[in-house]
Amino acid sequence: MRLDGKSLLLIRLSSLGDLILVLPTFWALRKAHPGARISWLVRKDLVPVIEGTPGLDEIIPVDLISITDKYASMKEVIRGVSLWLKAVCWVRRHYGGRPFDVVLDLQGLFKSAFFAFLLGKERYGFGNGKEWSSLFLNRAIFRRDRSRHAVDNYLQFARYLGAKPAKPEFPLFIPDEARERMRRFLSENGFDPRDFIVFLAPTARWETKFWSQEGFARVADALCERYGAKVILSGLPEERGYLEGIRERMHHKALVSAGKTGIKDFFALLEVCDLYVGVDSGSMHVARALGIPTVAVFGPSNPSWIGPYGQKRGVVRVDISCSPCNRKRCSDKSCMKGITPEMVLKEVEEVLAEKGRPGWL
Repeated sequence: MRLDGKSLLLIRLSSLGDLILVLPTFWALRKAHPGARISWLVRKDLVPVIEGTPGLDEIIPVDLISITDKYASMKEVIRGVSLWLKAVCWVRRHYGGRPFDVVLDLQGLFKSAFFAFLLGKERYGFGNGKEWSSLFLNRAIFRRDRSRHAVDNYLQFARYLGAKPAKPEFPLFIPDEARERMRRFLSENGFDPRDFIVFLAPTARWETKFWSQEGFARVADALCERYGAKVILSGLPEERGYLEGIRERMHHKALVSAGKTGIKDFFALLEVCDLYVGVDSGSMHVARALGIPTVAVFGPSNPSWIGPYGQKRGVVRVDISCSPCNRKRCSDKSCMKGITPEMVLKEVEEVLAEKGRPGWL
């Protein structure tokens, strides 16, 4: 299919990690159809994730909030529904009449498919999307297959529309100003460009993805002792107390960056790190997009579907019958409790050896 001279809209509203995983699809389409006008509908607070992306003609922000994570109260759920209805009205008012020739619903939910219905003539998406989303599409021809990585599932869209990417590429834009801010930030906190820097990301939107503060503290101390590492503890501003709890359990120093960086600063900070260790989260996908060696603990989520992309190793999990379950709440959490610091450190050794770095100082 030729899209030169036509308008193309990508719909992937959230979250951070999923926006990163869609970037190779956008880039493949951009390269295959240089004459197309490509827009992206995204949640307003996540605009900085894709802002500045080369070849992206337009970003359409909609004011929505997440109502499915561990921080959402009933009051926030009600507010979230109200914001979605207001966003629908705003989209109809500013983009009514289905102005886009082709719309790709890469989210596969009711809210994303309804936006596609309002905005697109040809509406492509997943035939097995959630919440009856396929009913709003007239080209629900793709299948979301959880036995293969999400990046490869999204690339179905690009290949169908004529793109032939030899290798997935992540055009993640980081402005020079953000890099300079983070250079100063690290220097002011005693970091040197020659340091072996470990980015520790122990938090996620799902409470079931959390490991243990003691476990991360022990891993961080071991990395300091074995590699002479300097550790950055990263998370959302509201998670700073949890991160401080890890730092207090450590015998070595660590820098807590939560609340001190914006999204582009966070990218720039991660870019200079030598190793990512954490849970399955958006920051893990940013690390892989930047080519950072990654080790992540997995419990409820499926690493075949959402693991560190482009690595043969890097996943730490225990093989129990109920995992992966994709549950956001669980009273047992055996899948995470069974993971030990020794398992994580062994995987670190394997990943760094794969990258050609010696296992010990």
